Amino acid sequence: MVETAMVKIGAPLGRRVSQDLWGLFLEDINYSLDGGLNADLVRNGDFEATPADSPTWGPLTGWEVSDPAAVRIRSDAPFAPANATYLRLVAGDQQSATASNRGYDESGMFVAPGRYRLHLAARAQEGQPRLRAHLRDHLGETNATTRVPVPADAYEWKWYEADLEVTSAGRRRLELEVEAGTLDVDLIELRPVDPATGTELLFRDDLVEALAELQPAFVRFPGGCLAHGYGLDNIYHWKHTIGPREHRRGMPNTWGYRQSMRIGYHEYFLLCERLGASPMPVVAAGVCCQNVPGGPQAIPQPRMPQYIQDVLDLIEYANGGVDTRWGAVRAAAGHPEPFGMRYLGLGNEDVVNDQFEDRFSQIFDVVQAAHPEVTVIGTLGPKPYGPDYDNGWSVARRHGVQMVDEHSYRTPRWLLQNVDRFEGYDRSGPAVYLGEWAARTSSVRSAVAEAAYMIGIERNSDIVKLASYAPLLARVGSTQWVPDLIYFTDEEVLPSANYHAAWMLARHRGDEVLGCRVEGGGERAQPRPSMREIELRSKGSTTRFAAIVVDGEPRAEATTAPDGGVARVAGVIADGRAVEMRLTATREGGSEGFIVGFGDPESGTMHEWRVGEWRNRGLTLSRRDDDITDEVDGPHRFEGVQTGVDTDIRIRIDGARIQAWLDDQLIHDHNDDQRPAPELVVGATRRGNETLVTVVAPSDAPRQIQITGEGITSGVRALTTTLAGAEPEAGAPFTTSPVTPRAGEITAADDCLEFVAPPWSVTTLTIAPPTSSCGSVP
Repeated sequence: MVETAMVKIGAPLGRRVSQDLWGLFLEDINYSLDGGLNADLVRNGDFEATPADSPTWGPLTGWEVSDPAAVRIRSDAPFAPANATYLRLVAGDQQSATASNRGYDESGMFVAPGRYRLHLAARAQEGQPRLRAHLRDHLGETNATTRVPVPADAYEWKWYEADLEVTSAGRRRLELEVEAGTLDVDLIELRPVDPATGTELLFRDDLVEALAELQPAFVRFPGGCLAHGYGLDNIYHWKHTIGPREHRRGMPNTWGYRQSMRIGYHEYFLLCERLGASPMPVVAAGVCCQNVPGGPQAIPQPRMPQYIQDVLDLIEYANGGVDTRWGAVRAAAGHPEPFGMRYLGLGNEDVVNDQFEDRFSQIFDVVQAAHPEVTVIGTLGPKPYGPDYDNGWSVARRHGVQMVDEHSYRTPRWLLQNVDRFEGYDRSGPAVYLGEWAARTSSVRSAVAEAAYMIGIERNSDIVKLASYAPLLARVGSTQWVPDLIYFTDEEVLPSANYHAAWMLARHRGDEVLGCRVEGGGERAQPRPSMREIELRSKGSTTRFAAIVVDGEPRAEATTAPDGGVARVAGVIADGRAVEMRLTATREGGSEGFIVGFGDPESGTMHEWRVGEWRNRGLTLSRRDDDITDEVDGPHRFEGVQTGVDTDIRIRIDGARIQAWLDDQLIHDHNDDQRPAPELVVGATRRGNETLVTVVAPSDAPRQIQITGEGITSGVRALTTTLAGAEPEAGAPFTTSPVTPRAGEITAADDCLEFVAPPWSVTTLTIAPPTSSCGSVP
């Protein structure tokens, strides 16, 4: 029997929906730019890769040469100091010299039929060198070839270009061949040419189209962690990313690869313009990333005035008239009109301490005085709880910050438990930007939970003004973080189930929030912490667990291997009693810590104490629901597990309370969240004369939905879009979604709209006069 839920749509609540609510966060993680949005197919075309980017990299990363003796890596007389490394190809009288590039895939760069434009800098050195370019397949067969018109007497660096006509799709390598002389080459690009305009593409069109489908109101850039960098020398400097290619200064990427800066700030602004989105640059708040050895470091005070001026210059570049210094630079780059920047992020996931507040306040005060029209967004640290979160709110209130950036990478169950999180926020401000959030996986379970959470965000968008999922893009095979909204290869765009849920709600945004009462929605109770089973793991080390005692009863010792395998220990059924576990852990080899898990596997919930998490530097208490893990307390600073040194562990649970001691020092004292998770979440807004209803069913069973209320009379149509049809665990990183939105239509009878919400589904309804239309489904 299918249970019935009653939904009553009421009058407006007096809350306007922020029209900037849904946006994008674009960070160069997962090869999102070079190898992704950047349409250039050549990897390391500037020969600037070094071991600072990745330990095994060097100037020829991405390149193969025919004869090492015919190739020289040079830096003595470069095209420009910002790109000092170049390639010298020395061809003999009887033999050519070649260098070939496979792009970002070992099997070669993918090309489709059409024209491709080769762009490079070159300089003749000796003889009368001739340069040709070829596209060859894995068998060495030539599929396209062209002569690059470098004059034999061209002894100064100049730009050259030539087109290659591709007639069949496939994987290719770009080969540069020099004959009869010596030639220097640098800054090599190969881009598809737009057949309509004859100009080479800056961005990869299919990825831009996927972003445009989300109708973003803003785009945040360049980070994230990328903005404040891995150390002071790695802070992202916007001025190094604009102007001619040869003057842009690439740098090692926080995520373990190199940024060419070919997609720099000017191109970012162009992308925002193409998407119809407002730019939201994020700059470091005068400190670098907290995860560097020694912790966050502040820009020295004597350098702060220059750094603050750089921030002011960025605003002027975006918004200044052509009669201003940096507005004139923008105009010289081909864009005299201002870009209309309205937001500026200041800081990202920082340790919010006195050092941070000092640097933040210096920048904030000057920017606010000079540009009151720009909303400066503060930061609340990496988690929706903890000292940085609390201190971030205090700093924002002390300094009158208008908006703060909250981050929530959490489990699907946490998102469901927190659908009403923002109802309790102080409406007097600051407002909230939910800058980075996701439900941990690319599964249907996560997508549905995210849709439910988005309803809670929209319902409270009088205080939560902006939100963006993160990360946005991930190249298959070159990914540092999952989950991601959109996966891609050279040939394909692979949207996740999360993408489709975001697409549905982004296109279903209203103008004002309506009241909405749900009866019979159901809820999922949360199991209390348990020690029915103990799990011991030590990925990255070998650990012996001895003197194990659970509820006063000894257990056999166990040893875990660095492969992450689990040793299971019998626990006890507490039946409401307080229960305690003790053990001694000794690392016998390796460099990491260990994990002590406890719970009832049948409930779907386990807790884990991670001793020596994140490079053996932290102590974190986590909760695992449906095989997806969240931190619930910590991380707390830790000197680390030492080989051969005993670590005494004591864990006690009493109802919802969990306490954990390390060597008799209390580390965690946590009350587990016991709020039930709803099995039906409904939101309603009004847009003109349309009523928009979103029904999210994070439930294992279908549910009959009956909707009544304002605007729902017999005969009224509702155009529907439904995301459903797969098990909650379906969907995985690097694959396309197992479900896609489907369009439909229902008609009200007896002043009631009725339909069945499938298990683990998202349904949007547009209730409108007969002349209205919902648009199309991608």
